[in-house]
This record gives sequence, structure tokens and C-alpha cells, in this order.
Amino acid sequence: MRTVTETMAERILVALSGGVDSAVTAYLLKQAGWEPIGIHLRLFDSAPDLEGVCCGDLAAADARAVAAQLGIPFYVRDLRPQFEQDVVAPTVEHYARAETPNPCIYCNHRVRIPALLELADALGIRYVATGHYVRKVETPSGWRIAEARDLQRDQSYVLYRLTTEQLDRLIFPLGEYDKATVRAIAREAGLFVAQKPSSVDLCFAKTYGGIGRLVSQRRPETGRPGPLVDEHGEVVGSHPGIAFVTIGQRRGLDWTRQTPERRYVARIEPETAVVRVAPRERILTRAVRLVDPIWHEPVIQAHARIRYQGPRIPARVEGDWVIFEDPAPPLAAGQAVVLYVDDRVVGGGTAGEIVRTGDHTDEAATELAVASAAAHS
Repeated sequence: MRTVTETMAERILVALSGGVDSAVTAYLLKQAGWEPIGIHLRLFDSAPDLEGVCCGDLAAADARAVAAQLGIPFYVRDLRPQFEQDVVAPTVEHYARAETPNPCIYCNHRVRIPALLELADALGIRYVATGHYVRKVETPSGWRIAEARDLQRDQSYVLYRLTTEQLDRLIFPLGEYDKATVRAIAREAGLFVAQKPSSVDLCFAKTYGGIGRLVSQRRPETGRPGPLVDEHGEVVGSHPGIAFVTIGQRRGLDWTRQTPERRYVARIEPETAVVRVAPRERILTRAVRLVDPIWHEPVIQAHARIRYQGPRIPARVEGDWVIFEDPAPPLAAGQAVVLYVDDRVVGGGTAGEIVRTGDHTDEAATELAVASAAAHS
């Protein structure tokens, strides 16, 4: 495969979000001799002056201006209906079921990457480049996604489902850079977005004032306040609605009764709007069964990441179960669990059934529960 550092005159489709990362991606490719074709994916509407979103109105204008500054062709593809169908609507439904999905994963794997590759095919272009902070590495069985050099910016978690076939056509020029270097390159190149703030997670939800407001607007029952009930059945506070609550949460809740130990969200009951709380040591994660898993390599021992840019946690894999060596932080159904060997992604899936520390009295009981569940899955 040709790399960003090789000189050639070949067209390459570059996703331009309007931010500094994608601008530097296009700049580096042009400097290396590629012929970048800029494409902006219009995913949702936002207020004209709303910053921190990668696909809204302001971002589209900035992407066009970046292309003009670099002197490269520029196109816009309207994917708003698809984004609504494949990202926004499922996200709302998951939250309404008291699950905590990662819409950025939906966006990349259901919308952005497939659309970019399809557009490249239509234009007769083989390679597609994005401004993701991630690397790809070649193994005897094909390409694998791997962590970026800058672990504080690494985005391998949200790209864990990329296949070998997709990776064969994708280029990530920023995988070897840190953010400070990228901004320095932008300044030296005179790119006007050099100091533009980075986009935020759940960027589309910012249009609505946050993910909780979006969910409660579309599913009003999820904005109904309810009680916080401890493990003894006592009401110790209240919450503003299950749309604003997730497993392991403590902040943003109204604690009206002091308890000897701090309590955290342990279980959400959407039918009654009751939120169960418990000490943190009772809601740590022993094991989780993956739903819709994808396996890039056979794996027994690995490190698992359960949050975007979170720490990697030693674990072993038995079938579709991930069993943590030591109790992991509280995990919510719907979260992605991504597995790594060294720095490369070897698989992952969505959290389904979860075994918590408070579910069994000792580790042996937990192991028995997982083995029994695996045998009947």
C-alpha cells in the first residue's frame, strides 16, 4: 500500500469536517504528492454559530474555506436522513431502554466510513483519508486498526469494527502525530483553522442542549423525575429523568438523605422511573457478554477498553464473554467493549448481560454464573 510519505500523483478522497485535523490531513497529503478531493458529509442541522460540532452548518462553511485555501476540489454530500435513521433514532431508543450507547461508533461504522468508500468508488478513487487519530498495522492475516501514538487523542475505540477490506483503502495520516504537532503544522501552513477548538463527543446532541434533552424531547417519558432507592429499599434522593442518568453516575442527582457510604447508580428501571443506587464496590464489573461481537483475531488474553480513551483493563475471553482479572469500573448495557492485544484492536462488541461484584459473594460464584450463561447462550 502506498503511504502518506510517498510521492505520487494519485487522487485521494479526503473527509473534510471543517476542523484542524482534517485540514492538516489534506495538507499533508497534498505536500506528499497526492491529489486530494475534499468531501464534507452533511449529517445534521445546527445553529450557524454553534461551535464544537464536526458536521453542522459552521463546520460545512469552514470545510469549504479550507478546500479553497488548499486549492483542492470540494464537494458536499447530504446524509442527514441516513444519519437520523442510523444514529440519532437508535441512540434515543437505547437511552429510553436505560442503555448507554456510543453514537460516535454508529456514526463511523454505519454512516461515515461506508459513505466515504461508496463515494470513492463512484469517483473511481481507491483511497480514502480521514483525520482520525489512529494507525493501521499489517499482520500476516491482514490490516488491523491500532492505537495512535498520542493516546490522549486515540480514536481506535470508535473504529473497532473496521474490517481488513476497509482498512486496505483507508489512510490515517495523523496516527503518528500528537495534537500540538498538528496545530503547529497548521500554523506553519497558514491554515485559518489552526486554533479552532476540537469537536466534542456527541456533537450532534449539542444542538439540542445535550443528549439528555434530545432523548427527553423525543421520548417525554424519559424526562419524568423519579426516586433514587438504595439497596435497603429506602428513598435517598431523586433524579431528573432516566434520559439524564447512566450506570455509575453520582453527579447531577438530588441526594436528599445522607448515607454512610456514597451511592452510585446501580440499575435503571425505565418502566417505573425508579433508579436503584448502591455503594460503588457493589456495581463494579466482573464480566460482560458481548452482543453483536466482531472478531479480527482469535483471542484468549487481552486488554479491554470500556470507555472512549479510557484505561485498558486485563481480561480473558471465553466465547462472547469478557471476564476481567480484577473488577472493572461500572459498565452499562449498550456501551462498547473493545479488546486489544499490544496496541492493535482484535475485536469487540456491545455490552449485554453484565455480572457485577454485588451479584455474587465471591469470585468463584461469578465464574460459575458466567460459565453457566455461556453454556446456554
